[in-house]
Amino acid sequence: MPHSYQPLKDDGQTIPMAPAPSYAYTDPHLQKPLESRSSSPPPSVSFRELSRTPSPTPSENEALHPEPFDPSSVFTKKFWFSKSMIVRVIIITISVGFALMFTVFRKQIANGLRPAANSIHKLPAGFLIPIAIMVVLSFPPLFGQEIIAIMCGLVWGLWGGFAIVSAGTLLGEVISFLVFRYACATRTAKLEQKNLTYACLAKVVQHGGFKIVLVMRYSAIPSHFTTAIFAACGVSMVPFVAAAVLSLPKQLVTVYLGFTLSTSADTESKADKIVENVVLVLTILATVFGMAYIKRQIKAVMPDVVYARRKARQAKLGAGYGSEERLYSSGGV
Repeated sequence: MPHSYQPLKDDGQTIPMAPAPSYAYTDPHLQKPLESRSSSPPPSVSFRELSRTPSPTPSENEALHPEPFDPSSVFTKKFWFSKSMIVRVIIITISVGFALMFTVFRKQIANGLRPAANSIHKLPAGFLIPIAIMVVLSFPPLFGQEIIAIMCGLVWGLWGGFAIVSAGTLLGEVISFLVFRYACATRTAKLEQKNLTYACLAKVVQHGGFKIVLVMRYSAIPSHFTTAIFAACGVSMVPFVAAAVLSLPKQLVTVYLGFTLSTSADTESKADKIVENVVLVLTILATVFGMAYIKRQIKAVMPDVVYARRKARQAKLGAGYGSEERLYSSGGV
């Protein structure tokens, strides 16, 4: 018997429907939701900012287009009391003071060191003591290697003293180079990002290599200060050691001055005076030439360094660091 069906009556009630299940579609390669892969920039960054290289900062503009020197500015208070001029005056005053001290009171210093130097000379391995002292003095801001070199020339003679000073200088410079290369790498990288002049100097040293190292080591800049700069700027060990060896004649001159004190008693011969004057003139010329050459090289690489810093800012903008103004204010590259 066939079944009979009765139509359902509409009682006016709505049958609730279960909500549709939500599925998280993911990329099988990244295992992240597809919507998270959107390449849209942060709301604070416009596409116009992302598509163009950011403009140079005010300090970069000033470095790229320096104002011509005005001779009348020498007579202004602003010229003499600026921060850079104060630093220069302090450095020049200290340098001239030490130079005068070693020139005028060299005999008094040598005579004061003579008793201690003779005692060290009598020890079986006494030559190791000045070598160790020179290694310690190789780390800035310590100074006084010239006094040790004079003492070595005074006690061990010209060539014996030069051998001791050379060993102490090379060993100390290599140790200082390695310490600054590996212990200060992070701080150096931050300084290179913040300081435009240092960034340019680093680029000059990296590309100039051996020639730049040799020029700076023959200048009046203390060698252990330049060692820290070379290590921080990424100079390789081979050109550094080669330049250090070729710059050892500077130490020979200092040892010779100590040697003359042991042979000329209380009077200074005419030949010694000529040697001192020649060394002084050559050192000044090497310093002036070296500084002018390095300054010219820094000026040549500055546009490339500034452009690289601008591209780095553009990359940070694309990575979500915010607007260009915000990046400048937060100390971006």
